[in-house]
Amino acid sequence: MEDYQAAFLDRHLDTETLDPIRKIGAMHFGGITIECLIKAIICNTLPGVTGQNLRTHSYTELLKQHNKLKSKIDNFSEVRRWLDQVENPMGQHFIDMRYCGLEPDELNYKRWLNAYQRVKSWLLKQATQL
Repeated sequence: MEDYQAAFLDRHLDTETLDPIRKIGAMHFGGITIECLIKAIICNTLPGVTGQNLRTHSYTELLKQHNKLKSKIDNFSEVRRWLDQVENPMGQHFIDMRYCGLEPDELNYKRWLNAYQRVKSWLLKQATQL
């Protein structure tokens, strides 16, 4: 079975290493970091969930697996905005960022980085309360 917790920690390190030198890479890996964190929360708090149930890169699809976490996000519009910013930086899905050749301008990158840091912290807090 996949180790989403270890993957989260490794992808977070990748994101931190790339920031601010390779912004596109940081945005791509940051999206993966949050994906792995959501998957780790799901696997650690819901019995019977396996990697087979989590074969998607869509945050919306992942959250359908965990009604309590989804409900918390739905009730906190700022977290939803952070998730959307991390999942779709520069108007495209984070997975597709690997094909992007244009670096974001400083304002877009700072907006993304703020959303990434905030949603990561918020999700880590939720992981201890679910």
